[in-house]
Amino acid sequence: MYMPVLKGREGEFTAISNLTDDLIPHLLPILEVQPTDKGPAKDTWDFTVKVRERLPSNLLIAVDVRYLADPPSNVRRPLQSIAADLDALKVPMLPVVHLQDSRERMTDVGDAAELHCGRAVLRLGSEVADPDDEDAERMLNKIRKDAGLTPEQCDLVIDMFEVRSERDLTRAEPIARKCLAWARRRPWRSIAVAAGAMPDSVSHLPPRTASPIRRWDIALWQRVQEEAIHYGDYAIAHPRMTGKGWRPGPNLRYTTDDSWWIYRWPDRDANAAMHELCDALISSDHWPSNGATFSWGDEEIARRARDGGRPGNPTNWRAWGTSHHLAQVIDQLNRLET
Repeated sequence: MYMPVLKGREGEFTAISNLTDDLIPHLLPILEVQPTDKGPAKDTWDFTVKVRERLPSNLLIAVDVRYLADPPSNVRRPLQSIAADLDALKVPMLPVVHLQDSRERMTDVGDAAELHCGRAVLRLGSEVADPDDEDAERMLNKIRKDAGLTPEQCDLVIDMFEVRSERDLTRAEPIARKCLAWARRRPWRSIAVAAGAMPDSVSHLPPRTASPIRRWDIALWQRVQEEAIHYGDYAIAHPRMTGKGWRPGPNLRYTTDDSWWIYRWPDRDANAAMHELCDALISSDHWPSNGATFSWGDEEIARRARDGGRPGNPTNWRAWGTSHHLAQVIDQLNRLET
């Protein structure tokens, strides 16, 4: 099973909505609900609508609301709202719980789990703290008391957040190993190790060329890999949730077994730039042997290379890259297994 942590944005939703049926059984995406200036009530409703309208009906997702603030006391909290609305729509989900969650939020996780699949996802670690097995051991009783959940009902994710260098890898490996040794003593439904290795910006990379960035996240997983330890990452995004930034020129983040190849093209003429960029990509050594049929994203890239087409926008480029990434990782994991 592959457990990508994906931002609940339009590009990621578009990529997931175009998954082929053969990929869905291998995937359990954790979707982080994006906060906006509209407020948590509107953010949760918008997220629910996207899940209902965009995602395959046979895809199980986990929902993480950690970035959303709690509304006033007379308004439903984010997870309460999403769980109730998706239940009414007959769309199953898994709630995500964190050790630092308040008692109220843990209660919401327990209620959501009972309403849906009787399961939850426990994420250890955050952008400010590494996973800690001793903290987790101390908090298991709180999770059992406030959420009513036992390890048998939880998929455990050991989340190392950002691992972007050999130094990060050397630091993260013993922490992950220690947490895995602890986790093996409990009957979790599943155990995954996750990390992210994409920088928060690729604007420093040279234009009109393909620049490789190593996938340190999968390097970490390969170092600690044991039987039945699943893989998680942050796809082609930086782990941190960010707001709207400046509008970049044509670019693609293209995943291979050990790297991302970053393509950036000057935006003097958007149509011509995207055509040249995609033409360079499909002519490269890392274009898959089955080409445009590899994923929906590859089909869209090949279309721009063939006829120029409409160049799209940053949301489209994120969707194409994420679509290829999901297919590439599942293919890679299947090859490693065999």
